[in-house]
Amino acid sequence: MEISKVVIHQIAKEQGVNYTELYETDNILKINENVQNLIEKLNEAFKKDEKVIRSEFLEERNDFQETIRTFVDDETEEAFLHFTKRSIRRINDLLTGSNLATGGYFVYADYKNNGLDYVGVFLVRDSEEIIFDKDEDGTFIVNKTVIINTKKLAMAARINKNKLQKNKSRYLHFTFKQADISDYFVSWIEVRLSEKNLEDTKTLVNLINNHVEMPIDPATQAVYEPEKLRNSVYDYIQSVGRVVKISELSSAFWDDKDYLATVIENNNIDINQEFRAVASILSRFKKYSISSGKIRVSFSRSDIDQGRIYSGEGNLLVIDNQVLKNKFQKLDE
Repeated sequence: MEISKVVIHQIAKEQGVNYTELYETDNILKINENVQNLIEKLNEAFKKDEKVIRSEFLEERNDFQETIRTFVDDETEEAFLHFTKRSIRRINDLLTGSNLATGGYFVYADYKNNGLDYVGVFLVRDSEEIIFDKDEDGTFIVNKTVIINTKKLAMAARINKNKLQKNKSRYLHFTFKQADISDYFVSWIEVRLSEKNLEDTKTLVNLINNHVEMPIDPATQAVYEPEKLRNSVYDYIQSVGRVVKISELSSAFWDDKDYLATVIENNNIDINQEFRAVASILSRFKKYSISSGKIRVSFSRSDIDQGRIYSGEGNLLVIDNQVLKNKFQKLDE
């Protein structure tokens, strides 16, 4: 990971009160080992968050969107600091009107990961923890210390700078908790909430077909056959009402809730961590079906992988199957 700019602001606010205190910084942090470690941990926590949604900004622009677009086009420290200050003042105003919300530390980072340029905004909170110290006599004493929980993000957003500049889809990734308490965060980053179930289901099929290692089949203790894995994934998703949770799917087949999230991140795949699969697309795990006029062809992914059906030259679709050929030749008998 390459980190170029980091700024931290704080908003102090307790739940149940409308009063806030904003503590701004005027300086960009020097990138040292501690800062590097902080951003790596925050990005890793974001990658594994089960509530990340990938979408775009609203058409109507406010402080957050205007200033980040200016920075993405400018790339200077001044533009980055301006973005952080304008946006932190905006969220401070929103928090003031939210009785349930609490404050925290807002970590802004401009960095590159897996070859992609991001701007990340991570809301983290501190907590008091017990530690053991020794006094001058070597006797253990109990003290308190304040720590920042980098493993559990309160809220976070990450913007793919290149996609934003080129106006490609899903450049804005953010955590959404499906609760009133996150409404202010959605308003702040000006995100468009829209269902992408169809796209996500297509991406899931592609993910399983082309990007994963075959896990161990618990029934045989051998590596899954690709066709059996596809059928098993289909049956599993159907059994949970077609609600796909990437971490649970990962645990069920790879015995590691983070396996699929890592594959998704490493391959720059755009898919939400939770969505409802579209039945007609999900059925491609079992079979594909294409038609033109009165001609309909159904086949499995293994038929493609093993060359039983493939695209020929021109308008030819080749089906290499002796049984079908024999039946075709005997149609008029």
